[in-house]
Amino acid sequence: MIHHRSGWNFLLLVGLLAGNGVWLVHSQVPFPGQCPEVKIMDTFDVDSYLGIWYEHSKYPFAFEIGKKCIYADYEIIDNATLSVVNGGINRITGNPSNISGTAKVIGPARLAVAFFPGQQTSKPNYLVLGTDYESYSVVYSCTSVTSLANIKLVWILTREREPSAETIASAKKILEENKINQSFLIDTIQSNCPKLAANGTDFGVEDLTEDPVDEFVGTVLPNAIDKA
Repeated sequence: MIHHRSGWNFLLLVGLLAGNGVWLVHSQVPFPGQCPEVKIMDTFDVDSYLGIWYEHSKYPFAFEIGKKCIYADYEIIDNATLSVVNGGINRITGNPSNISGTAKVIGPARLAVAFFPGQQTSKPNYLVLGTDYESYSVVYSCTSVTSLANIKLVWILTREREPSAETIASAKKILEENKINQSFLIDTIQSNCPKLAANGTDFGVEDLTEDPVDEFVGTVLPNAIDKA
């Protein structure tokens, strides 16, 4: 619960971030205070992490609004750098799109992912909190805007488009251990998805009626606020 002057300062800062577009660029989930401590993996096998990961769920992220069938593909460039391809399907047009970038290995389970020229790669912005390499990965990023607020991104990635309940339970256990709020997670649609080499997709009826963004705004966010 936010109280008195610090609460008003936080709400004012959120308004400024939204007005300047900073909030929308990074995340739609601001939190009060600075970034909390989280447990990052002590050892990390980059080679075992390579390949395709499908996005199961995430904190709301402006760049992914209106997309389904989202995936990430990591391949080796050299000992310290990976290539990154993030792709998905536009739920309205059915057209695929992707963006390419690089991931610099800063330390064990600490990567600096960049998609644009001049983007900083000296500090990690992709932290792997846990993975078994074969079924799930929990990825976390947090930026302290000031001492008053931080913005977070959280992803649960899986090797299968439709993972088992046991796989997701293992991933969410890592979130629980790090005291990361799961109320803001929204599921990514991974049904009626084409093969990654295809140029189009079937557009099912459920895609027109089940909108995770609308669900977040109408249900998840109010419930999370009530629990704060």
